[in-house]
Amino acid sequence: MARAGDLPADDRRTSASAALLRVGSVLAAVGPVFYIALTVVLGALWVGYDPIRDTQSELGAITSPAGIVMNVAGFMLLGIAILAFASVYALVLRGGWLKWVVVGLVVFAGAGMFIVGFFPCDADCIDVTTTGQLHSVFSAPGAIGLPLAAMLSAFVFRTDGRFGIATQLISFWLGLLSLLSGPIVALSGTETLLGLLQRLGMWSALLWMSAITLRLTAIARVESRADGQRPDC
Repeated sequence: MARAGDLPADDRRTSASAALLRVGSVLAAVGPVFYIALTVVLGALWVGYDPIRDTQSELGAITSPAGIVMNVAGFMLLGIAILAFASVYALVLRGGWLKWVVVGLVVFAGAGMFIVGFFPCDADCIDVTTTGQLHSVFSAPGAIGLPLAAMLSAFVFRTDGRFGIATQLISFWLGLLSLLSGPIVALSGTETLLGLLQRLGMWSALLWMSAITLRLTAIARVESRADGQRPDC
């Protein structure tokens, strides 16, 4: 059997891309589900924590009994999963400059989410220290980047040609609703619903990411089999 170093350069690149796609697909598909499950479990174990009222950031706050777990296994691992999604998106989708704008937004979101893990918010997430304020700063890329990526993906999918109109519409409107959850949370009178509104906005974008990853993986698998069945010229 030929070693990787014995393969032609094009074959080595193809092999590396296939390996990146396999690993990236698992991380990007499973990461959001794991994150959601983790926040549910940690919230249930914290006596007095209310997922309707309290935000996910409070699970990683300096006063949280599960702070380290949330910041490392929650925020940082989710950041890695989002970055993995960027690689899958770039490898499988066709398209021009808009595809790369979306990839950039996803990388922006993933990097921000990973960095958030280093900066827990202050008590009750009322950020007065530099660390707490940086938590707010680095939370913004995820709250903005992924929803925008979902919205713009509607147009990327149309250009790609392998996605139906339903997927395009769902991506756009789901991304828009996720993006609007931020301004809605800031409205007066929503204080008792902060946790619920944040979850609806963030989780919808994350589940979109997981679903699109599965779709991209299926497309790549079908086309890989088709290429393998084509006779050599």
